[in-house]
Amino acid sequence: MKKLVALIAGVAIFVTSYAFAVDISVIMPVLKAAKQGIDSTLSEIDTSLKAAAKELSGTDLKGDDARKVLMGLRKFRPYVINCSILNADGIKIAVEPAEYKKYEGADRSDQPYVITLLKTKKPVMSDVYDSAEGIHAISIGYPIFSDKGELLGAVRMLIKHEVFLRPLVENKPCKIWVMQKDGLVVYDIDPDQVGKNIFSDDMFKPFPDLISFSKTVALSKNGAGSYSFYTNGLKDKTLVEKTAAWDTAGIYGTEWRVVAMEIGNALEQPAAAK
Repeated sequence: MKKLVALIAGVAIFVTSYAFAVDISVIMPVLKAAKQGIDSTLSEIDTSLKAAAKELSGTDLKGDDARKVLMGLRKFRPYVINCSILNADGIKIAVEPAEYKKYEGADRSDQPYVITLLKTKKPVMSDVYDSAEGIHAISIGYPIFSDKGELLGAVRMLIKHEVFLRPLVENKPCKIWVMQKDGLVVYDIDPDQVGKNIFSDDMFKPFPDLISFSKTVALSKNGAGSYSFYTNGLKDKTLVEKTAAWDTAGIYGTEWRVVAMEIGNALEQPAAAK
């Protein structure tokens, strides 16, 4: 209830500053459902990784039993590319499925999320990055401890975040897009925008109000506002006003801004965008 009250309060602040072309109350239930769906899936991953880490603590981390645990983590999760075990030095010592075994022995100790996990000895979700497998992805890792509390390493999922998010945010009454706090578009129904940074990418430069809106989104966990952009990304360059509200989903301190948007009035297209 406290989170809901905070969101409504955040929206109220922005409502006083914007004349919305779309009734903001239409967006709010869609946004709430999307946020809850993402958080619920991340929570379920956390529960599974925690159980896997406990099971792995009593096994040979390079053995067949450990590999069975990794395969079990992939079951019914089409968004998981592979699962692996890192030792306490950040070296991959087991990877499943078999097609990814060639990455065993790889040193991942220089990866920011691995550095954080091994230093803090706490679970971590990475930002989006280019994995060694050549995939734009995220990693979620959970520490493995011995029965004496010594850090043995970590169990990790490599996740194709677009596949993760698609069923949770598509086919909704409002369009939903997801952004990291650094401006990177984590998910959008328009694939041309995924992986682009709203703060710095050339395709967004003709739209200063979108950039300003997105920077406000990055700084605030929730709220509402409006901006102008193409109707349907690069597929339909009709310029329109868009009314949006956002909230925050995530885990282990890593946050995604989840934005629900409705299209309003058509606008005159700026020369720079033509």
